[in-house]
Amino acid sequence: KPDGIQVSFEGENAPAEPQTYDLVLVAVGRTPNGKKIDASAAGVQVDERGFIPVDAQMRTNVANIFAIGDIVGQPMLAHKAVHEGHVAAEAAAGQKSYFDAKQIPSVAYTDPEVAWAGLTEEQCKAQGIAYEKGLFPWAASGRAIANGRDEGFTKLLFDANTHRIIGGGIVGTNAGDLIGEVCLAIEMGADSVDIGKTIHPHPTLGESVGLAAEAHHGSCTDLPPAKKK
Repeated sequence: KPDGIQVSFEGENAPAEPQTYDLVLVAVGRTPNGKKIDASAAGVQVDERGFIPVDAQMRTNVANIFAIGDIVGQPMLAHKAVHEGHVAAEAAAGQKSYFDAKQIPSVAYTDPEVAWAGLTEEQCKAQGIAYEKGLFPWAASGRAIANGRDEGFTKLLFDANTHRIIGGGIVGTNAGDLIGEVCLAIEMGADSVDIGKTIHPHPTLGESVGLAAEAHHGSCTDLPPAKKK
């Protein structure tokens, strides 16, 4: 209506009449339906929350029944489910396929976008993992400046002993489109030199990944000089 959004309530203490608001935030969750589909009737184990436990081949406790996606637990992401589906199909066909991903990327489709993969700094601290980081502010990115969107940054985390990448995060426009390189680097066990010495196209937002790696090992010429590692 012209004066706002009318909302009707149900429940014991609900207002009798519709209430008017300027904005309404819809925040709904998801509930696993392992019990609702009566999976136990087929002998499939379902936990108390409704999730179905599976092994690394996405196989349930019933050898010829597989489960993938949200029903097997967090994170509830489509790209994780697709990967699990491939594993399950290949395993069902007799191939030696396993879900052994080192990382599962996540993206918050906000403005600016936020994307991350692997471990975060908080997780490293909680797990007692010694880490180092390389950070490249988009204020130093020619492409970000040209786009008029230089408020972001790219951050990479490296194991302090091996210098292999263990996590990364990107804040900025199209961050979700950029996190793929970080995912691949984690899966392949790349170190900061591997990433930094890879020639990235210029001027692009994607080169911020290489520049963050250079910032880690002290060779980034786009930022003020830092102590070389």
